[in-house]
Amino acid sequence: MVIAKLVDPKASAKRFRVTGTGKIVRRRAGKQHLLRKKNAKRRTRLSKTVQVDRSDYNNVIGALPYLKVNRAN
Repeated sequence: MVIAKLVDPKASAKRFRVTGTGKIVRRRAGKQHLLRKKNAKRRTRLSKTVQVDRSDYNNVIGALPYLKVNRAN
């Protein structure tokens, strides 16, 4: 009996990554267009990555079964 491998949805795989300590990080929304009206401080803040909220961990892990995540963080 052959068991099928799980496949990571590529859209999710491109949006999230894991840090060296096992935390899931993502990019902030709002940096794609209409940048002229946003001040430099706001654009800089939007450029940085941020840790995924704990309430969203189960959704991200469910979408990416092979993600190497430290669930204690």
